[in-house]
This record gives sequence, C-alpha cells and structure tokens, in this order.
Amino acid sequence: MNNDYDKYLEDNPSIGYLNIRAYAANEALPIADLEVIVYKEINNNKITFYRGKTDTSGIIRKIELPTKTLSNNDLEDPNYEDYNVVALYNNNELIFKVRIYENIEVLQNISIVPNLRLDGSLYGS
Repeated sequence: MNNDYDKYLEDNPSIGYLNIRAYAANEALPIADLEVIVYKEINNNKITFYRGKTDTSGIIRKIELPTKTLSNNDLEDPNYEDYNVVALYNNNELIFKVRIYENIEVLQNISIVPNLRLDGSLYGS
C-alpha cells in the first residue's frame, strides 16, 4: 500500500485546498465537532488524507490535498483529483465527492437535518 501512496504523491505533486462548512436550520446554526474524513481509493486501498472535527463555527479550513498540476493550455480541461468526504453525525454517514484543483480552495457545504421527535427533542440525545 505504501508504494501506491508514494506513486500517488509522485503523480500528484501539487496541492489543492478543501474547506468544510457544516450547518443546520438553513445555514443558521453551525455544527461544531462534526467528524469529517477525507479519503481516496487507490488501487482498491482506502487511503485517508484527513480526519478531524469542525470548530465551533462549523468550519474546517484549508485541508491540503495532493492534486495534479494545472496545464497552461487554456484549450484543455483543467487537471484535478477526486476525493471522498464523509461526515459522521448521530450514527449517520453523509458522503460527498469533491474535485480538488492546484492552488484552488474548494468549499464543501454539509447541511445537517436533525431528526426531531414529536416532543421536540432530538433523536440520539
């Protein structure tokens, strides 16, 4: 697996950035301590590039991820790498795919819809 990772880094010498923003209630309430995992499958191996939690504002800033170098040819599609983002909330997994480009900051919004009981309390609390 280490050889796959090293080869991946060799093929993707540039860095792109991922920002996470987690919220509920139509962006009114930030979700703090949301666990986020960023990974990629390389030759059937799941390689984790980041694992952490959102801050009190529901944000994780500038996760550095390897990506391909952008071409200087404006007639070509820009080079990128796809990553999977998993958000873990109340025993639920939300999964997103993101494209990362060299020297570009990408924002992944994560909207959480809490499960409410009829009495108004949250499930799992």
